[in-house]
Amino acid sequence: MRLFNLFRKSEWSKLKAYPTAVQQDIALLTAFDSLIKTAVSNAVKLSITAERGEALKPWVRLCDALGEQLFINELLLSMLTTGVGKEFSNIKWTYLAPQKAVTVLGILAMCEIRNAEQLIVENDLKYSGFSSDPDDARSQYLVMLAGAADVEDLDDVKAFDDIFFREFWCSLRKTIFQDIQINVNSESSGLTAVTKERFEKLSKPRQEILLMFADSFSKKVLSKESIPETPKPVAKPFDLEQSKLDHPFLFVPFPKLVNLMDKLSPQIFHFIVSLSVDEYDIRRMVQAKDVVPINFLYDMLKFDAAILSYGIIGAVIARQESRFVGSGIWKKFTEVFEKRHLPDRVSAAQVLLAGLLGDANPNMKIDASSLTSLGLNLLMEIRRAPSNYNKVGENGNANIAPLLGGTIILKHLFNHPRYGKLIGSYVVEVIADIGLDLEELTHGELLAWDQQKDLQV
Repeated sequence: MRLFNLFRKSEWSKLKAYPTAVQQDIALLTAFDSLIKTAVSNAVKLSITAERGEALKPWVRLCDALGEQLFINELLLSMLTTGVGKEFSNIKWTYLAPQKAVTVLGILAMCEIRNAEQLIVENDLKYSGFSSDPDDARSQYLVMLAGAADVEDLDDVKAFDDIFFREFWCSLRKTIFQDIQINVNSESSGLTAVTKERFEKLSKPRQEILLMFADSFSKKVLSKESIPETPKPVAKPFDLEQSKLDHPFLFVPFPKLVNLMDKLSPQIFHFIVSLSVDEYDIRRMVQAKDVVPINFLYDMLKFDAAILSYGIIGAVIARQESRFVGSGIWKKFTEVFEKRHLPDRVSAAQVLLAGLLGDANPNMKIDASSLTSLGLNLLMEIRRAPSNYNKVGENGNANIAPLLGGTIILKHLFNHPRYGKLIGSYVVEVIADIGLDLEELTHGELLAWDQQKDLQV
């Protein structure tokens, strides 16, 4: 085996075998990857050191959370997500399309941070959980930060944003998308010793990702002169009124979706109560310890009702409008839901982590980082529920399970032989009724996104 390894080419050797112009594009990518990570880490450390000294207690907790590696990583992902499509205007790429540079850097970051160094399709930044809109992404990040720091007063979070974080955020985006390219341009071209050091610090999967791009670029080298350039189609002028007719759900005022969710959530909760599940059954199904008060379990059922309400509305719209998830309307609708139920999500994560609900993991470390990670997993499960439901298609009661994926108690009730069919039938009926309510909204007032940004709920 050792003799075989002597003759095995390293990933670096494979990279050196590509044409010089291909090598240069990969060298530029490794430079951006390294320098952006360093910039994010340094910006956080310098800023929280300066800010923490004069801060009030809630600010200290927010600064402490910001300084954790988990949140430095999330900050990197949020920054890159807001830059998808941006071009580093001072950089001369040979084969990489300039507007794709941030996307490639995002694939490397997602592979490392979110997907345990696996080469999977979910490495795309569209799966990061952050909005591509900078203001929305900043709000999403602050919600996560506040949850980890146990800061429930939104006025404290808003003050933190107004006085410190918004300026920090904008400054860091300028550093990443404008200033860093000056440093990259000042470096020697080609596969230098610095490039080799950066490349070899990457995990094997991330090295393989870069080699896949190198291989793709090299094919462009071979075909560049043999394939005539395809004429670019002339884009039709945007017709707002026609777009409203073709895609009405992208123009429904988001407060109306929130109002519908507010109307549906208590109805779902009342249905759950009407099942008359006794306390013993609830505790047994969710493995709740005796120290967990029954009032807490009912609070979690109310949270579950809100989760299901959010999921049903999102699923019904997304089934009719493929561009809904990720649109401005979806982002605001999701933001309202997540801000309202931040305390519920934190409480759920705390009891799950402590083993007071469900199976306790004896190896799970109970600390702020683990709590944040679990809370983030719950958040992503809730967000994915509508899409997961639509993937399995309509098949009566059988396929509503994906809608319950992010719930705390309701998913266990659904698996119970006594309650499962009743819950399934009810949800199918609700989906049909909500479809009619949503259709009615499309015949009402429709507003473009720039007319909705300042709407309040």
